[in-house]
Amino acid sequence: MKVSIHQPQYIPWLPYFLKIDESDLFIFLDTVDFQKNGLQNRNQIKTGQGAQWLTVPVQQNFGQKIRDTAIDNRVGWRRKHQQTIQQCYGKSPGFSDYFDSLDELFSMDWDNLSVLDVELTRRMMGWLGIDTPTRLSSDLAATGSASDLVLNICLEVGATTYVSGTGGASYLRVEEFERAGINVEFRPTPAISAYPQAFPKAGFVEHLSALDILLNCGADWRRYVALG
Repeated sequence: MKVSIHQPQYIPWLPYFLKIDESDLFIFLDTVDFQKNGLQNRNQIKTGQGAQWLTVPVQQNFGQKIRDTAIDNRVGWRRKHQQTIQQCYGKSPGFSDYFDSLDELFSMDWDNLSVLDVELTRRMMGWLGIDTPTRLSSDLAATGSASDLVLNICLEVGATTYVSGTGGASYLRVEEFERAGINVEFRPTPAISAYPQAFPKAGFVEHLSALDILLNCGADWRRYVALG
C-alpha cells in the first residue's frame, strides 16, 4: 500500500493533489507545529497584476500544532476571499462548475484552520476526480518527530511504500524504513504545462493554488500534467 503524508494546506497547489492521487492512502499531518508564513493558512491565485496571496488570519502561539491553530475571525477574510475569487475567475470556463460549492464553504463559520484546510482539500479532491482515502495523523497513535514520526505513521497504517517529495531526502532515514519493510519513493514535482489562464496579458503564472487550473480548465486539467 502506497502512503503519502503532508501537512494540511489552504487551497493547495496541484502537485499536492497529484501526490494524493498516486497514493492508496493520504495522511493529513495535523500534529506538527504550525508554520508561520508557510502554506498552511495561505496560497496564491492569479489576478490581473499576477499572483496574489489569499491568507486566512490565525491566532498564533509559539509551538502550537496545526490542529490547535484557531482562525482569527475578527478579520472578514471569508467574504474577501470569496469576492476576490469571483472577481478573478468569474469569466473563466470552469467557474460555474465549482463556485457554488466554494461559495457555500465561505458562507460557513470556521474556527479551526486544520478543519477548514482538510474540508477544502477533500472537496477539491472531488472536483479533481481523486478518490484516495484520507486520514488525520491526530486520529492515529503514532508519535515522534521528523523521520521517526513518518515511519511510525507508515507502520501504523500498514504502508509498504512511502511516497515522498525530493525534499524528504534531507531528513528521512531511509535505511530504517527499509529495515521495517517499507520502500521509500522520492518523487520530483510533476511538470505542469502552460494552460489557459485568466488575464493572459499578465503572462503565465506558475505555482498557484489548484483552484486556478480547475476554474480555468475544469475536467480537462489532466491534459496539462506531465507525469514521470
